[in-house]
Amino acid sequence: MLKNKKNLELIKLAAIIMIFTVVQSCGENANKPEKKEDSVAVLSLKEKAHIHDDSTHTHTSKRIITPNDAQQLWIFPERKDKLGSGGLLQIYMDPESHPDASSGFSKYELGVGGALPEHKHNKTEEIAYFLSGTGVVISYENDERKETIVKEGYVWYTAPGEWHSFQNTGKEPLKLVFATVPNAKHGLLDFFKKVGVKPETEPSNTLSAAEFAKLAADNDLILKPSKIE
Repeated sequence: MLKNKKNLELIKLAAIIMIFTVVQSCGENANKPEKKEDSVAVLSLKEKAHIHDDSTHTHTSKRIITPNDAQQLWIFPERKDKLGSGGLLQIYMDPESHPDASSGFSKYELGVGGALPEHKHNKTEEIAYFLSGTGVVISYENDERKETIVKEGYVWYTAPGEWHSFQNTGKEPLKLVFATVPNAKHGLLDFFKKVGVKPETEPSNTLSAAEFAKLAADNDLILKPSKIE
């Protein structure tokens, strides 16, 4: 009799445990959709926050540069109110405006009869595209001086260490756009910014030939001597 009573109590206990387990399982299943919805809501908020962060992130460099954004300089003008055979330089990208860019980018208009002295860059390569006008590019192959006529549609590449120059031989400005690689401080564009002046500003002629050559060399523009030792 005692044995049967004990068995009955065990059966009741087992039944209670089963009922408790079923009820607990139902409660967990009922809560799952809410948890899933909560997870989706949290993820959605995170995504919105991420999108918001991207849209409000400010860039120091302009992606679209207009002609009005470009820095304009006269290079070796005839006088303050006349460019003459000098050059009009428009700097669109340089280390100051686009410090993270790999190259600088500019437009240059060389006046009628104008020319740049022969020079080289030890660290800088240049890629130029001629827009209009007619000119002559001076380069060297096996130490032999070479002159090549250039005009609209021509591309001119200059590697570091190559002596080069160009002249305007036409009756209108010789126009080109060019990239300088790398876009480094103390490079070609920095040199032009130091020797150039704003349009219709009195040009400065205070530098001696030696001072001018040093300023050029400090900005990776090495002037070609009359005779190479």
